[in-house]
Amino acid sequence: MRICIFTDTLGDLNGVSRFIQDMGEQALANGIDLHIVASTAKYCPNLPNVHNLPPRWRVPMPFYRELDLAYPSSEALERVLRELRPDILHISTPGPVGIIAKKLAVKHKLPVLGTYHTDFPAYIRDNTGLAWAKRAADRVMQRFYLPFERVFTRSSEYLDIMEKEIGIDRTRSALLPPGTNRTRFHPSHKDTTVFAKYGVTGEGPKVLYVGRISKEKNVPFLLDVWQRYKACNPDSTAELLLVGEGFLRHKRANLALDDVTFAGPVIGDDLSMLYASSDLFVFPSVTDTLGQVVMEAQASRVCCLVSDVGGPQSIVNHGGGAGGMVVRGNDADAWIDALEALLENATLRQNFARRGYENMQHFDIKVSFTHFIETHSDALKRLHR
Repeated sequence: MRICIFTDTLGDLNGVSRFIQDMGEQALANGIDLHIVASTAKYCPNLPNVHNLPPRWRVPMPFYRELDLAYPSSEALERVLRELRPDILHISTPGPVGIIAKKLAVKHKLPVLGTYHTDFPAYIRDNTGLAWAKRAADRVMQRFYLPFERVFTRSSEYLDIMEKEIGIDRTRSALLPPGTNRTRFHPSHKDTTVFAKYGVTGEGPKVLYVGRISKEKNVPFLLDVWQRYKACNPDSTAELLLVGEGFLRHKRANLALDDVTFAGPVIGDDLSMLYASSDLFVFPSVTDTLGQVVMEAQASRVCCLVSDVGGPQSIVNHGGGAGGMVVRGNDADAWIDALEALLENATLRQNFARRGYENMQHFDIKVSFTHFIETHSDALKRLHR
C-alpha cells in the first residue's frame, strides 16, 4: 500500500505541520511507503518522501496571514500523482492543494481519507463576530468532506462538533489517537539560561504560551487576564513569554504590558528548552480541535492551564490524572484565580506537571502513526471487497 498525504501546510510553525512532519519521519523509520505532497515557498523538510511543488502564486490566508494560500500547477500536481501511483490519498487541509488533490482523486478513481485538523468556521466567527459567516463556512466544510471515505479528528470532543455543526456523519468519522514526539519534547531539555536569549531575565516563575499571536487563539483575552492578574498581585514576579507569529504580536508589543515578552517564532532546540524550562504553560484557545502544543508542554513535564472548550481539555484531563487546570472558556475571573493558585504554589504546579508527564506516556507519535496506517489499510481492503 502506498499512501500520499496532500497538505497546504508543511513548513509552517503550527501543530498540523509538526504532526505531518512526524508522519513522514515515522514512515521512513518504519519502512512504510508514505509520501507527502505540498506546495510552499517556505521552509520544507529535507526528507526523501517529501515532494514540494513551487507555487505558481500565493497570497496570505485571510484571518491567518502567517499561512500562505499557495496555488501549485494542477498539471504538476497530477504529474506527481502519476509518478507516485498511490493506492489511497489522505488530504489534511481544505486549501488549494487539498482541493486540487480531491479533484484528481475523482479523476483517477482513488479513495480519499482526510483529517479535520483546523476549525476554520470557528476562526471566521471569532475574527468577524458574524454567526452567519460561521454557518456558511460549515456548509463549505461539509461539501468538501462529503466524498471522503473517512474523516479523522484528533480529539473526541470534535467528533460531536463534526457531526452537529459540519454534518459529517459518525459512520464516516473516526478518532485519530493524538500523539507527540516524546524525544523532541522531554524534561531532559531543561536549560533556564535559554530565557535570557529572549529578554526574559527575572527570577520569578516563567509562564509560556506557544501558538499564533491572534484573536482566534484568544490571545487578547490572555493578555487582558494577565494585566488584571498583575494588578491584583503587584508583588508577583511571574513573567509571560509568548512564542509565535501573528498580527497581534506587533500591535501588542508596542503597548506597556507588565512582564510580557513577545519572542516571535522559535523552532528546534530552543523551543524544546523553553517548554522544559517553563513553570506553567497557558493555552486559552476555544477553537482548537486538539492543541498539539499542550501535548508538547506536558511531554516536557510542565503544568498546563487551558480552556474547557475544544480539544485541549481532553489532553489535560486524560484518564482522570489531570496534568493541570481546565478553566471556563472566557471567564476572566476564573483564569485569574487559576493563575494565582498555580503561580503561588510550586508544589501544586509540580504535582500537575508530574501527572501530565505520566499522561503523555500514552500519547506517543508512534501510536498515532500505527493507527493512521492501519486505518488506511482497512479502508483500502474494504473498498477492494
